[in-house]
Amino acid sequence: MIELANITKRFGPVVALSGVSLRAQGGEVLGLLGENGAGKSTLMNVLYGLVQPDEGEIKLSGEAVRVRSPRDAQRLGIGMVHQHFKLVPTLSVIDNLRLANKTCTHADVEKWLGQLRWELDLAARVEMLSVGQQQRVEILKALMAGSEKARVLVLDEPTAVLTPQETEELFAAIKTLRGAGAAVIFISHKLHEVTEVCDRITILRRGEVVFEGKCDSLSAGEMAEKMVGAKVALPRLERAGEAQGETVLGVERLSNGRLRNATLTVRRGEIVGVAGVDGNGQRELVEAIVGAAAIEAGAVTIAGETMTRASIRERMAKVAFIADDRHREATILPLSVQQNLMLKDYRDKRFSVMGWLRFGAWREHSAALMQRFDVRAAGPGEPLGRLSGGNQQKVVLARELHGNKPLVVAVNPTRGLDVGATAFVMRELLAARARGAGVLLVHSDLDELLAISDRVLVLHDGTLTASDWPACDKQAIGRLMLGLAARGAA
Repeated sequence: MIELANITKRFGPVVALSGVSLRAQGGEVLGLLGENGAGKSTLMNVLYGLVQPDEGEIKLSGEAVRVRSPRDAQRLGIGMVHQHFKLVPTLSVIDNLRLANKTCTHADVEKWLGQLRWELDLAARVEMLSVGQQQRVEILKALMAGSEKARVLVLDEPTAVLTPQETEELFAAIKTLRGAGAAVIFISHKLHEVTEVCDRITILRRGEVVFEGKCDSLSAGEMAEKMVGAKVALPRLERAGEAQGETVLGVERLSNGRLRNATLTVRRGEIVGVAGVDGNGQRELVEAIVGAAAIEAGAVTIAGETMTRASIRERMAKVAFIADDRHREATILPLSVQQNLMLKDYRDKRFSVMGWLRFGAWREHSAALMQRFDVRAAGPGEPLGRLSGGNQQKVVLARELHGNKPLVVAVNPTRGLDVGATAFVMRELLAARARGAGVLLVHSDLDELLAISDRVLVLHDGTLTASDWPACDKQAIGRLMLGLAARGAA
């Protein structure tokens, strides 16, 4: 059994954890839930030796232990798989495993593969593997890094980029590990997955434990309510027939890097979803549309104008773009909330005159957007990096969606967000659709994509294929994501 007892951690004046206690028994799956900023990552970083607590202790099988580094955690049989993989793509599978444990042999790996009923080519370079296979390598690294038998495995958002079939295979492996006596700590915002795979749950809110008990004692809705302190329901699209508006995005026989001969249209008043496992051409498609990459062949039309050779600035006059990685592509964390809100509008004559910036107008405009989009910050001057992930994403939404542009391109807009922030983002996309914008939603979370999409295309290995959604079911979409023939009607 692993136990964290009365853990308190402060970062300056901010109390990230306040007397938090958590225990996970061998042979069980413990779900760790909480909204963004609740303290889940800090607590697991304490367990894994990445953060030292100010108060409290860690106990393993009843004995107090010191975990000063990840190496200490690994020696104790504690492994952690982060949401963003930490593999060397140019090395083989076995070489990546040996970076974690230099003594591991092919026989050691095959033993684990047999136990988990997995297949992996140990000589294959990691960059040639699917996302699901790469995750298997990460799990094997965590299991083999320390003691011969891993006692505790922490999985942080493990299904975020998996197809439904890969998720089922992961759950089977988790249940196998549970049956072998390991304690698995499962962190997820997907509550239906928590109810499927977890035995008990611990819910954090604002750095404190607000619930601990059996998973089946709460419904998914009750879990969400305890996470955010209020009732939350993810919105769903009320379909009323095919959109009849004018075409706001036309992509014709587009080829760009991995992307091959892609064709699609988006009309006013509809959300067109693009499903697919990350790395199958999504980035190439989006970059070609917004102008971040040159187009090798084909054409792009936005709001009736040919934009194939247009600059990014010309396209952004018509496109609201919610980028995939808000830290690298959509915001500048050291700048203030106000400065991030004005990144695209500072040239507007409302906010500058002959090169002189009108800071009063900036502040007034930013304050209005913060109120409209419920951005929770000390004020417009607060550095964006101090905000939670959900509030950072609200800043991006406020900047992009307030101008009523005809086309919205949103890429994984809820990645890493809690259920409350996810519901907010989905409602804003539906609101853009309702006011007549066309929305292209490129999303790796299939449940969320299907919930609000009028039509769904699937991108696999650079090829874009139309599905029968909503006439087909989720499993049919999942098969197309794997490059297989779709089967199954709704």
